[in-house]
Amino acid sequence: MRSTPTRLERHLKWAVPLAAAPLIYLGAMFAAWLLVQGAGSGNPGIWRPLAELALYLVAIAGPLAALVRAAINGHRAFRHWRRENGHFTKSEAVVAQRHDSSARSWAQARHLRSCLLRGEAPQAVQVWDVVANPGEVFFMDVPADYARHYGMDVTFTQTSGIYFGRPAFVLAGLGLTAMSNAAKRNAANRQAAVQWRERQPCRLVVGNQRLLCQVGGQWLSFYFSAVTAVYPEIDNWSLITQYGSTSPLMLSGEHVPSAALFTVLATHGVEAVSAHPSLQRLGAGNPGKPGSTEGGNGIDHRVDHASTL
Repeated sequence: MRSTPTRLERHLKWAVPLAAAPLIYLGAMFAAWLLVQGAGSGNPGIWRPLAELALYLVAIAGPLAALVRAAINGHRAFRHWRRENGHFTKSEAVVAQRHDSSARSWAQARHLRSCLLRGEAPQAVQVWDVVANPGEVFFMDVPADYARHYGMDVTFTQTSGIYFGRPAFVLAGLGLTAMSNAAKRNAANRQAAVQWRERQPCRLVVGNQRLLCQVGGQWLSFYFSAVTAVYPEIDNWSLITQYGSTSPLMLSGEHVPSAALFTVLATHGVEAVSAHPSLQRLGAGNPGKPGSTEGGNGIDHRVDHASTL
């Protein structure tokens, strides 16, 4: 595991090549001068002109390479200094904001788990555009990513043709037609295969009776009483729920760990909040931010679970 360079080490990485550039030039030119001074003694042969040429090349290329190295490392040191002092580029500011947001969401999920284990009721939120069922209370109203897992029927039209002429022309036409039909068939099979579909952002509302997702301007309800399997992939910031009467649902995003806690609580009870292997991860540090490969391998791991649905 590589250690983080100290401030002195970062500055040495650009200062040393910068100081070496004139030394390389002077050393190479001095060595070339010595060769020229000794040209009158003895038979120089072919090696002396070649050596002079090599020294001139070193005098030109050596300082340039050192200056390029100094510029690259100096830019890195400057960027590190800016980040240390809170000055970020637009892209770095976006990354830092996402990291801070995911860290806050992870801390909120850890706090929620602690409250649930102590038997404390979480604070309810008011959702005005959803009509609650009798006795229903809402706890979260957050953005998330939505997907469903199912296959579909796909049709395609085969190409056919009648070819006249030389045998080679007829065979070529039939071969191209067969290849075209095979490509269409394979594309249709890939499209029809069972897979995660409808991937899109959604508005997620979590209550004590159901998960509600606003997708395409329509509210979809996923009742806890209809859940047949739950996969809270906390390390991957995702939650997969399976149902007997509809296709599986996958939610992902920085707010999903808290949603997974409410889901496991409603489907398995408070003991599972403490004992579930995935939820125990909330007792450790922060994994990678949503969508990253830190703390898990992201979508690949979720797809492995999806294959069992």
